[in-house]
Amino acid sequence: MENRSIPRDRGLAKIFHDIGFIEGWGTGFQRMVEGCALNGNPKSEFRETAGAFIVKFLRRPASEGISGGISGGMEEGIDRLADYIRNTPGRNVKEIAAALNLPQRTIERWIKKLREQGKIVFTGSRKAGGYFVSG
Repeated sequence: MENRSIPRDRGLAKIFHDIGFIEGWGTGFQRMVEGCALNGNPKSEFRETAGAFIVKFLRRPASEGISGGISGGMEEGIDRLADYIRNTPGRNVKEIAAALNLPQRTIERWIKKLREQGKIVFTGSRKAGGYFVSG
């Protein structure tokens, strides 16, 4: 891909560069192309129409299954949560979320799945209790 960048407003481009919104001239398009390729997306379409620059990002075909990637990532997260509970039993949702650096709502969803599978239990009062591995 030819890497040619011509800012339309050099003053604005310099301000964005100075405050860190852009790294350098012409690096963004190449990063977009590489990111799409790493994700398995078809090549994006770039075109100029009536003075506007348009980028069309194309999705992967449905047969390649984005849901597989999402559910696979979720399963890894749930396994990570189960390992955390196994290694540090008795923690509540707030403590687990802070330790794993994840939103509490995500932890709550994953805990629900682990409880439905019978892998963990909650023991104690609502305020002072925590999660433990079953068995």
